[in-house]
Amino acid sequence: MRIRAGPARGPSGAAVTVRAAWRFFLPLIFMTELNAISKSVIHAFLARLPHATTSLAGFNIAFTAYYAGSSATEVSYLVTISWLRDRRSILPLLRFFCLITAGPVALALTVAFTAAGDWLYGGLFGASPAAVREAKLATFVFSLSAPFLIARALTFGVLMINRRTMLISWSTLARLASLGGSLVIAPRFLSGAAAGAAALVTCMAVEAIVSGFLAARYFRALPAAAGPPPRIRELWGFAWPLMLNSAAEMGTVFVISIFLGRLLDPDLALAAFGVVHGLTSLMMSPLRNLLHTAQTLARTAADRAALRRFSVQVVMVFALIALGLFATPVSHVVLGWLMGLPAELEAACAPAMRFAFVMAAAWGFSALLRGFLAGARRTGSLALTGVGRLVVAAGVGALAFAAADLDGAALGLAAWFAGYGAEAAYLALRLRARPSAPTAHTTG
Repeated sequence: MRIRAGPARGPSGAAVTVRAAWRFFLPLIFMTELNAISKSVIHAFLARLPHATTSLAGFNIAFTAYYAGSSATEVSYLVTISWLRDRRSILPLLRFFCLITAGPVALALTVAFTAAGDWLYGGLFGASPAAVREAKLATFVFSLSAPFLIARALTFGVLMINRRTMLISWSTLARLASLGGSLVIAPRFLSGAAAGAAALVTCMAVEAIVSGFLAARYFRALPAAAGPPPRIRELWGFAWPLMLNSAAEMGTVFVISIFLGRLLDPDLALAAFGVVHGLTSLMMSPLRNLLHTAQTLARTAADRAALRRFSVQVVMVFALIALGLFATPVSHVVLGWLMGLPAELEAACAPAMRFAFVMAAAWGFSALLRGFLAGARRTGSLALTGVGRLVVAAGVGALAFAAADLDGAALGLAAWFAGYGAEAAYLALRLRARPSAPTAHTTG
């Protein structure tokens, strides 16, 4: 297979070591944690409202539905890393990002303002009428985040190419700093789930503006033209398997939520799984950056070996963090005091959170192996693994039909883990059978 030239390797062309991987990865931990904590802070805000369970259920199903539809746009980071070669490439990339974002936004507006939202949230998810009303308005608010996500992807991509990941963390810190003000202002105009959604979108806008300011000099440092500009067909051929795989990330949560709506108390199950998903993502979502780390740094077999050793270390660290927080009495401090969950919601979340550590290995190794394939531009099989993740998660979630009194949060976590675990196992076997070839690069 012929490997085509990709993006510049960056300011350092040295072989990757475990220490170098940590230097690249550590700032991304802060970036992802600060992103994830935004959702948990909003959960804590909603948990203190008069109708907490309804607002949490409405926010979580709207978040799940909107970002399941728009999560395909997350490939914008990966497209930028692989295709941003010069300043002439910027406009074709932006056109492509707008193209892949238009569909999810149109779908979200349909859900928000037509009976399709009643069918989706009330019929498919099984939420109560009050939760459906909150979810529909929140969906519209979430759709306003689209331009900020496009801008963030382009700016984060150029910072990753230049290995300036600490600047990404600074922009995300600005995002979190803006959250407090957002949660004070948003409830003056909106209530419940919509207020939480507005606060989150405001944070995204702040993050995009700050990251654009920090990335400006790296855009200016790009050569005016270093080759023909990327064509839509080329970008689509690279991106569509990644888009399908990325859509499966929130799509898995979407499918799980549908099955949880079949349990005896759907609002409680949906609210509890939303909290469990948010907290687990808060702890484990830095592991998704193993994808960007592997795509950016892995160029040779020696690089990949170093990154595998590094990934084992990272997975162990995050598994131990989860065990320390939720397999000990500290769990009550987090759920009851920090999150402010009512007793019923805390009791629904606590058993599942004791097993959150299992996501470290499943999520981490899945991300690493996807990064190896993206770096070599062998993305075709990722479409299959994304669909496979959905199928496996649905198979586990279907247990709700057999026993409607199952613990919703625990069932959701088990289905989530099973999907990523199956993907990691398949990709490991595939790469073992056919190791990735080194990727050629142009110089910046």
